Amino acid sequence: MDLKVLKDVNGLWSKIYPYLAAQVMMYYSRGHGEVLELGPFSGGISTELARGYPGLNITIAAQDPGVVDYLQKEMEEAGLNRKVEVKWSELDSLGFADGRFDLVMFRGAYFFLDEEGRMLREIYRVLKQGGLAFVGGGYGNDTPQALIDEIAEKSRDLNDRLGRKRVTEEEVKAMVNKSGLTSHAEIEKEGGLWLRLHKKKARGQ
Repeated sequence: MDLKVLKDVNGLWSKIYPYLAAQVMMYYSRGHGEVLELGPFSGGISTELARGYPGLNITIAAQDPGVVDYLQKEMEEAGLNRKVEVKWSELDSLGFADGRFDLVMFRGAYFFLDEEGRMLREIYRVLKQGGLAFVGGGYGNDTPQALIDEIAEKSRDLNDRLGRKRVTEEEVKAMVNKSGLTSHAEIEKEGGLWLRLHKKKARGQ
């Protein structure tokens, strides 16, 4: 992934992240917990959450060492390097224990999700019981149209240069089905194409 183009995309989306963070928190609805953000498009949502919810412990994980270095510098420049930890991890074999996180976020996931659902199973594995994963792509359901119009054309161009995959709702359903997580998944089409995974608490908890 071209690091310069990636930086341009993440910078372009800076005005969008507050709305995506608000959408995540609408579903998560807690001001505390262990949070994981995955992939090279990480940082923007985590920054908003770290500033707005000091009770969240946030980890970012990416698999390209160059991206890890870039994201670490972004957190340092934002003054959040003590609040947000950046780590290297494969995305289809996450280097975290089972049930580690209350919330997992993966924006730009369709660049990486595999048709067999292995990555979805990994995301589900690291969720705690009662946890939520918010996976997919798009501008979010409450982002003002004026902001979308402002960046849409350039964003399309940059994402195409990064090798964006266009994924349909039916293809997402097929991934979920192959992952074995159909009963734990909900698809949201407002503001993009998002997948919510819920890890239900065991009875009596």
